[in-house]
Amino acid sequence: MSYLIGVDGGGTGCRVILADMSGHVVGSAKGGAANIATNLAKARANILAAIDLAFDNAGINRAEIANSSAVLGLAGSNFGSYAADLRVNLPLKNNHIVNDSRITLEGAIGAVDGCIAAIGTGSVFAARDAEGVRMLGGWGFLLGDDGSGAALGRDMLKLTILAADGMRPHSELTRETLDQFGGRIEAIVETAGTYTPRDFGQFAPRIVAAAAAGDEHGVALMAHHSALVRDSIDAVGFNPDKPFCILGGLGPIYLKTLPEKYQNAVHPPKGNALSGALAMAKRRFGDA
Repeated sequence: MSYLIGVDGGGTGCRVILADMSGHVVGSAKGGAANIATNLAKARANILAAIDLAFDNAGINRAEIANSSAVLGLAGSNFGSYAADLRVNLPLKNNHIVNDSRITLEGAIGAVDGCIAAIGTGSVFAARDAEGVRMLGGWGFLLGDDGSGAALGRDMLKLTILAADGMRPHSELTRETLDQFGGRIEAIVETAGTYTPRDFGQFAPRIVAAAAAGDEHGVALMAHHSALVRDSIDAVGFNPDKPFCILGGLGPIYLKTLPEKYQNAVHPPKGNALSGALAMAKRRFGDA
């Protein structure tokens, strides 16, 4: 038999949904990180392991994977040759790889015009209008992912180093962070050099809590990234008269900092990225 597979893969992990050709869900699974630009080989292995597990959980022979078709929404697929390299190296009958923003947009608002802001370990902003789908951001924490947990963590470590060097005043946030690394800038630099986006993102709850407590640097970091989130929403094509969703672990936190026009326009998502991937797979490969 043939099956439809939806995959949602990012820097923190990947999720898989399995359905029959009519779109009826029969299984699901979770797996490891699947940002294909961070580590293509590891992402591929994690995706395939999660697909295997979804078939196992559904009680379906793994041999049917070769007859199945998938839409994979993956972080890192919007640049380089990563998507093309992965596409030809998957043991599936058919596969279609898009950026994870596409499946998130589809899941949140359906096949209509509108926009989303998805802000978690990474960040991406996407909109659909008469001209098609537009994506903004999603370029990775090194030079992008504004507002994301990874970008917040990165900026906090930079600020901690500035404070340790005497170029900025310390706050409780930077002192606590410096103490975590034994009070040594060298330890911050050496350790951060090994970090993945998820590792940087681990500091986000600390930053959010510090800002809520009035910590000088916590407030400044959140204000800076909140402004970037607002500008990104506007740039991608926000329209208060069309569906707008703000998603991800940090999304609701930023929403509270945005002007009323965004808060008044926001709607709960219809579904999630996985349901979006499955809907796209059904349209592309499923039964008519």
